[in-house]
Amino acid sequence: MSDLQRLDRRVWWLLGGALLLSLAITAWDHWGRWHTPRLEVRNFVMLWLYWAPRLAGLPLLVGLWLRWRIERGARRWRHPVYAALVLVGLWSSWIEPYWIRVRHTSLSGIPAEAQPLKLALVADIHWGLFFRDRQLDDLVNRLNAMDVDAVIVAGDWTHEPTQDLRAGFAPLARLRHPVWGVLGNHDVQAPGPDLTAPLREALTQHGVRLIEGQAVPWKGWELVGLDDQWGGRPQPQIERLWPGGLSNDSTRRLVVVHQPDTVALLPKGAAFLSMAGHTHGGQIWIPGFSPWFLRKTNSLQPWWNGLYGTRAGQLLVTPGVGTIGLPARLGVRPTIDRIDLVR
Repeated sequence: MSDLQRLDRRVWWLLGGALLLSLAITAWDHWGRWHTPRLEVRNFVMLWLYWAPRLAGLPLLVGLWLRWRIERGARRWRHPVYAALVLVGLWSSWIEPYWIRVRHTSLSGIPAEAQPLKLALVADIHWGLFFRDRQLDDLVNRLNAMDVDAVIVAGDWTHEPTQDLRAGFAPLARLRHPVWGVLGNHDVQAPGPDLTAPLREALTQHGVRLIEGQAVPWKGWELVGLDDQWGGRPQPQIERLWPGGLSNDSTRRLVVVHQPDTVALLPKGAAFLSMAGHTHGGQIWIPGFSPWFLRKTNSLQPWWNGLYGTRAGQLLVTPGVGTIGLPARLGVRPTIDRIDLVR
């Protein structure tokens, strides 16, 4: 048996053991979660995709490196190429999803009666399959370190989480800023498990104020929250909060929604600023493909990541901090948006 054959045998045994171990850990992790009905198998596969790279990635890289050292001939070039692809996969699953950035946006010209504000906007936490307890702790620490007046959360708090929502979201009680927010489609079964009521209770117990269908006066502004467009009924709320499509307070309104498309339902000049999430900024950005995919599956409007001018007023779409579908981000770092509203 050649050195190359012996190496291949050892690497395959090591990879096989790592993959079997990842299946066992996945089975353990899969138990005791909320699951969208009839999607338990899908969730198992997604969890396996979370655990398998963590256990098999390094052995695979080492095997490719050793093979490149031993092998000779014209086909030797393949191993650096394969290693580069593995490194991209490991970067997108091990590094980028945890590499939170703070993006600054400053908007001037606020109404005379409104106070200047500093806000931290986050969305799509998706605590559950991929976004774990340590990440939620880290997010709270990052928010506590920021000099802001409030934290705004634009929905999708969960993604197939563990059963004890109160314990899972306990880190939110440490936030030293007021927290205002709305629920997103994954929180209200669109898609998602039937956890809307216990999630509301858990968030409220930890100091989060959910404001769907409300206009809350605060520091000379009005914070307005709207239902998720897929799992709720934002249109009746819009008709009630902007009767006849008008409001004397529209220039002082800060609107919080989950989906950017909801802003397209608002009347002209409905708000000074609307804030949304939902798109993840594409999450894995592939030029040409990602915009097409977002328009087909996620958003009718081309409002995916950043500040946009709309008929209703300015809109800031945050790419969020969590992941869904694949436990990976590539070219779209998790983001806390820091918003300064100044004169």
